[in-house]
Amino acid sequence: MGQDYSYSQPSSSSEFDTTSLLLAEAEAYADEAESTYTIEEPVQYPLQPEADEGIPTTCYCGAEPVVETSYTPRDPGRRYFSCVNVDDGDCHIWKWWDVAIMEEMRDAQRKIRLLKDQFFETDQKVAKLEKTVGLLRKKNSGVAKGVCLLVMVITVLILCWKSFRGFKPQRLNSRLSCQVRSCCCLIKTSS
Repeated sequence: MGQDYSYSQPSSSSEFDTTSLLLAEAEAYADEAESTYTIEEPVQYPLQPEADEGIPTTCYCGAEPVVETSYTPRDPGRRYFSCVNVDDGDCHIWKWWDVAIMEEMRDAQRKIRLLKDQFFETDQKVAKLEKTVGLLRKKNSGVAKGVCLLVMVITVLILCWKSFRGFKPQRLNSRLSCQVRSCCCLIKTSS
């Protein structure tokens, strides 16, 4: 019982000097940089189809999954997906049939919900576009009426110009002066 379990700091010695440790680490990195040994890149296996969700379409080995029936006392008659190469000792697909079907149903419901949302958004856009088209038609009809009125005014001006082209200004002035005189005479006689 006379043992002392107290802790004390190690004394500083040249063997564990910080500078020497840093120099040793730098030498190790330099040796590593000069080394001809290269670390190979990890092997990249080709992407396998996702077999975790829904009905599996391809096994990890590349074979098509098959549907088997369980004959265990715990799950008698329950169907599952497996691989024809299951006896070779490698890793192969195995999934309960009912679980895969339920996952497919959930995925289909999610897709249907997305389609409904897209349909609603598209319907809203169509309604907005129809409203814009209606407003543009109203503006267009106003512009068309204005253009028709402008064409009519120009036509009347052209016809008037052609019909009065034969009159001389003196005659027009003399006729106008005669009419003004007759109006003045009528005014004097009536008063």
